Amino acid sequence: MNKIPEIFRNSVIDIKRLNALQEQKDPRSRYMIAMTPRSGSTYLCDLMSRTGYFGQPHELINQDRVPNILKNAPGRNPDEYIRHVMRDLQTNNGVSGLKTSWFQFENFTGYMNNLSYLSDFKYIYLTRRNLAAQAVSLYKATSSGVFHTDMEHSPEALAKLHDLEYDYASIKYWYDHIVVQEKGWQNYFYENRIYPLCVSYEDIEGSILKVLQRIAIYVGVEPNMVYIPIESSTIKKVSDHRNGQWTRRFAIELSLNHQAC
Repeated sequence: MNKIPEIFRNSVIDIKRLNALQEQKDPRSRYMIAMTPRSGSTYLCDLMSRTGYFGQPHELINQDRVPNILKNAPGRNPDEYIRHVMRDLQTNNGVSGLKTSWFQFENFTGYMNNLSYLSDFKYIYLTRRNLAAQAVSLYKATSSGVFHTDMEHSPEALAKLHDLEYDYASIKYWYDHIVVQEKGWQNYFYENRIYPLCVSYEDIEGSILKVLQRIAIYVGVEPNMVYIPIESSTIKKVSDHRNGQWTRRFAIELSLNHQAC
């Protein structure tokens, strides 16, 4: 259910805070991480936040999170909200960012009156080259409710994850879900002549420091100042031996089913 209009109609505005944000300057550099689920965005953005150079790139336009964020970054409509939250969460170097899936982005921006504010964003396109592995990961997460390791999960959720069986149809559903989002982003980039910085899950696995430095150069941060925080991220992989097995099995079955069509 789309809650964006209802959120702004029902929000209680802190006028003092609203006025303060209206007086604040826009970040000198703002960016958007255009991601698909299970592409490493949570781990990447957690580390980016910890460095103190990239703002706080969280899911700031996710309709389920907007109500809480509005308390500190009030806006009377989506246009005002996104401008204020970028101002509010910028770091001292004047950099601010957010991350969003295609469906979140399409939903939120569909209620904006003026999309010109988005034209000054730098886009970072985060994907995963192995779509079969991504689909398996998303299937396991959505079926069990165990998405990330930075939170405690109920015994019931952990038991669901432990007992989960391979299911081609369910994995294919999430595979198609990812493909639709990829196409959404790609069409948006093409139609708006946007040439994003492309980063992959596999790049992050290879060297997170190199990824952070590439992003730093792109968004106007001195790359030599970027580091891996001493306080390591609490975001860890939740995969196990089944991920590899199911990925290979799904890839084979997917190929066979395509050949049969």
